Amino acid sequence: MTDPTEPTAPDPFDLERLRLAPEDDAALGVRELLVSLPYKKPSKEVFFRVRPGPEYRCTGGLIELKEDDTESYWVAPDLWPVVADEPTFGRRRVVLAVTRQGAPFLWGLRLPGADGKVPPWVEVPLEAAAAAERRWTKLYWDQGQKRHRVKVSDHITDEPVWPEPPLAELLRLAFKDRVIGTADHPVLRRLRGEA
Repeated sequence: MTDPTEPTAPDPFDLERLRLAPEDDAALGVRELLVSLPYKKPSKEVFFRVRPGPEYRCTGGLIELKEDDTESYWVAPDLWPVVADEPTFGRRRVVLAVTRQGAPFLWGLRLPGADGKVPPWVEVPLEAAAAAERRWTKLYWDQGQKRHRVKVSDHITDEPVWPEPPLAELLRLAFKDRVIGTADHPVLRRLRGEA
């Protein structure tokens, strides 16, 4: 029989004691190595932030194919005149963003057309990205109202943790095997009906 006055040993299988908080990795000398980075829109159910400052944004030319799943290709600037009339090509303001869960991603925002017009589907995401430089923001499509909506949180006050690499390295991680650098690239040949 055990003596009730004696302290009991901690349960070695107590899940609360076994769990490490994410910040414990740093105390153990462990950090995540960023080896890939998604290029995508922020999901409608998550709050995100956009890294402020010109060093984490650029204008890029992209071809976005949406047959099965959206597949995006970075187009070298000297090819922009070659693909300018291609309906899948567009200029994008590419920014670094991170979700509330700490997952970084690159987001390509549509830019106003050559005519200077800024339709709502271009303007509202640009405004959401600007708001996300200062506050946790959510962007989603409201099907009932047929418009984008932007929400910001007054309750989330913690600052995001940003990846360390410069933007050029983050672009390499996001588009490592999806860069169109020549006019005879297989994607361009397929779009021209040659393959």
